[in-house]
Amino acid sequence: MSGRVAVGVAVKAQGLKGEVRVRPWLDDVDVYAGIGEVFFASDPSRGLEIESFKRGGKGSVIWKFRGFDSLEAAEGLRGEVFLADRALLPGPGEGVYYWEDFEGRDAVDESGRLLGQIVDMFGAGGNDIIVIKSPEGGELLIPAVREAVIRAEEGRWIFRPPEIAPGPDDPDGRDEEHEPDDEEGRGEV
Repeated sequence: MSGRVAVGVAVKAQGLKGEVRVRPWLDDVDVYAGIGEVFFASDPSRGLEIESFKRGGKGSVIWKFRGFDSLEAAEGLRGEVFLADRALLPGPGEGVYYWEDFEGRDAVDESGRLLGQIVDMFGAGGNDIIVIKSPEGGELLIPAVREAVIRAEEGRWIFRPPEIAPGPDDPDGRDEEHEPDDEEGRGEV
């Protein structure tokens, strides 16, 4: 897997000397210390050389870019998404994958049945959630955990979707207390 990966977004200028606070998108903040150059997602041909790195508060990263020497210059980067060369980052050998590895790929279950196409990913507390648009137009949300994301194979991802477990009082999965009881399909509250 080659190319570049989105690694964070500029949140605001930090101090008066042109530093930029970046919200990191990688789990391991220490990886940012090894990135010497980033590129704009809005214009991948434009690169910025990183002069210095330090950890910021609340898990942020502070980067100082060459040629950005004032608060005003740094503030002009607010909202920019930064890309880094994939070769500088952990990869599949370390069990690390990025949104770019999932985006637009087909998703199938372990039997090969098409679940749909991967259309989005978002953070939800302890882990990311992968959004799969089914052929029927619905959405399937699968946690990005090893038990559910099995492997990439032949340009698609194989998943083990979590089962919906029956409740403790209803071993067959039906909850009679909350089944519709009238013609409009609404139960009593």
